Amino acid sequence: MKNFSLFPFFVLGWLLAGCCVGPTYLPPPIEMPCEWHADQDEELDSQAASDTINWWESLQDPMLTSLIEQASERNVDLHLAILRILQARLERKAKKGDYLPHIDASFTGGHLYQNKKALLNKFLDIHSHNRNINFFEVGFDVDWEIDLFGKTAHEVKALNARVEASEEDFCGVWVTLSAEIARNYIDLRLAQKRLHLLEARISSQEDTVALTRELARIGFVNSIDLLQAEEQLNLLKSRMPPLELAQIKSIHHLSILLGKTPGSLFDDLCQMTPFPQLPLHQPIGIPSDLLRRRPDIRRAERHLAAATEYVGSAIASLFPSFSLKGFVGNINSHLPSLFTPESFTFFIAPQLLAPVFNSRMLKQDVEYNRIKAQEACFEYQKTVLNALEEAENSIATFKYEKERYCRLLKAFEASEEALVLTNDLYEKGFKGYLEVLILTRSYLEAEDALIQGQADLLFNYISLYKALGGGFSACENSE
Repeated sequence: MKNFSLFPFFVLGWLLAGCCVGPTYLPPPIEMPCEWHADQDEELDSQAASDTINWWESLQDPMLTSLIEQASERNVDLHLAILRILQARLERKAKKGDYLPHIDASFTGGHLYQNKKALLNKFLDIHSHNRNINFFEVGFDVDWEIDLFGKTAHEVKALNARVEASEEDFCGVWVTLSAEIARNYIDLRLAQKRLHLLEARISSQEDTVALTRELARIGFVNSIDLLQAEEQLNLLKSRMPPLELAQIKSIHHLSILLGKTPGSLFDDLCQMTPFPQLPLHQPIGIPSDLLRRRPDIRRAERHLAAATEYVGSAIASLFPSFSLKGFVGNINSHLPSLFTPESFTFFIAPQLLAPVFNSRMLKQDVEYNRIKAQEACFEYQKTVLNALEEAENSIATFKYEKERYCRLLKAFEASEEALVLTNDLYEKGFKGYLEVLILTRSYLEAEDALIQGQADLLFNYISLYKALGGGFSACENSE
């Protein structure tokens, strides 16, 4: 048998694999404003927001922090997002296998009718004139397609971008989840505080009804005043069931977000506690930070990268494909002699295929992928603009909500001072008890509005950091 070297074919394959065609992806330039357009509250700072401190930790509420930490380990949506990442990584790993030769073990047995001058005679070294031949082969088939013009390389890069996009999906789920837990937690504390305050208002109104009834008995007021007082009492009592239901629903939803059954957190959350406290210093960064911090922007950019790489793969399909096919094993016409040294056979055949009749379809595929890439580019631009709008609106809303809260605080302080003065005059005999009850009710209403304003301010704080891509470092750590 003559010596035969495969080295030239390997060298040729590696050299041709460097001829990569198609576009080279570069992130598109995005024009971002240098500063925020919306007026900022004095507590907001354009200093770069720290990625090492999660926004919910700045609220200094251990229970809220504990809930979010538990959700990071048990939430079902996070587990689903992780599985999608693993699926994308396996798909990329499988595609990388196209760089290597495909080797399959084979065993074949068959019957052949041949012509006297059949080429198979030379392969099998058969000198018989028998046209009916049994043949058997066992060995390894080898098929190696050289990535001549970068088709596989583009597809691997596209799959790599899709893996990174799925990782950004995970980050987006995490940002949404942490914000939703915080919102439901504030909802729970709000319902508890309003329920507690409502009980105080009902108690005050019961005193008013009792006093009005006594005054009606001695003739100082008529029965209409008594009926109005009782009407107010029943209206106040009618507000209790919705607040109790809101408390139960918030606990149920928090339990589900943590991957637990609805009643699992009742013992931990049924007791009323103060609202989380807003930090005095709140860094928000500058608009260009959104490109780095927002998962939806990073995901859209990765989808654009994948779409661009698929354009390159489609272009590479227009060019010829080069592959090496071969066989190593034994071939013989007699099964007992199949494994003898004389039956050893190998062959290698380089193959070059060029698209001819399907070139029109391949060109349409290129055009289709170019349109998809343009669509992904516009989606990326749209995502950036929507993120800017959301962030600007959140900054403005926080400022005006802070101003509203300050007004509510002043109103509450004025109501509180009026109640103190009225109580003092009542004790000295200058005011009647009914006036004290009326001012008490006004004071409790002002306190209720203040509690709602405080919750709204916390809600806007959560929306602000969600719009800024909050929870970025936690997302990285969770991966």
